[in-house]
Amino acid sequence: MRKMQAADFLYKKIVAMSYPFFIDDTIGEIERFRAEANLLLNGIKGTDAVIGIFDHHNYTPVLEVGEKEFWGDLPEVPQAERMIQIMSLLEKEYLLFFTESVKWFTGVLEEIPFDQRMNIQIFHCGIRYKLLDGKPICLFSKGSPIHYDENRKFNYTFNYVQNINHLLKKNFRHYWIRISHGENNDYVHTFNSQDKLYSDKDLLSAREKEILKLIADDLDTKEIAEKLFISMNTVGNHRSNMIDKLGVRDTTSLVQMAKMAGII
Repeated sequence: MRKMQAADFLYKKIVAMSYPFFIDDTIGEIERFRAEANLLLNGIKGTDAVIGIFDHHNYTPVLEVGEKEFWGDLPEVPQAERMIQIMSLLEKEYLLFFTESVKWFTGVLEEIPFDQRMNIQIFHCGIRYKLLDGKPICLFSKGSPIHYDENRKFNYTFNYVQNINHLLKKNFRHYWIRISHGENNDYVHTFNSQDKLYSDKDLLSAREKEILKLIADDLDTKEIAEKLFISMNTVGNHRSNMIDKLGVRDTTSLVQMAKMAGII
């Protein structure tokens, strides 16, 4: 009960932050989106995921597909109370996630020039919850606006959420956020909860991305070193640094996470 009360207070604070920024819009053809979401989820069965549409103006999901399998046997609640219910499952060191992310997110969106306000993609990684049955889960999410108004503002995002507990290190107790936008997603903004740093630079450097792309192309350390005219130790150091930055368990998880988050 105490966790629900704390979540309710938190939710009201976040709605107050979101409400003035996002447009008051309506969405049509919700059943078409539901059908599309079901098709997508059927194509990725076994990945422990939920797909839906999120209303940023009122800060609540308006559509969820796969939510019962994902979140477990939660009591039925009105739509307006859904986020309160989900917030009550947060592990205690992540209680600031929603307020920090919304404050940063709205600030970033306000600063994006009109001509760059397109192809917006929002990635969150590393938010930890504990389900009612005690199962720990760690979330990765990707959100993309469904449509923009004439000022290229939006209200709804089509969201994909996956449990990535198997990809992240158990002792990685932070989260990061990445936003990309522009015609070719050339512009990036990031936030890391560990140091509370807001940045217009990507999570990985240009050199790290170059090496990671070669790793993804199945080149080994020796081949990468020869191709880039650097030492094998340098390749190894870059690999270790990338693993630490994204909080992943190993090189395989590193490649997978970088692709999921649009980094490579």
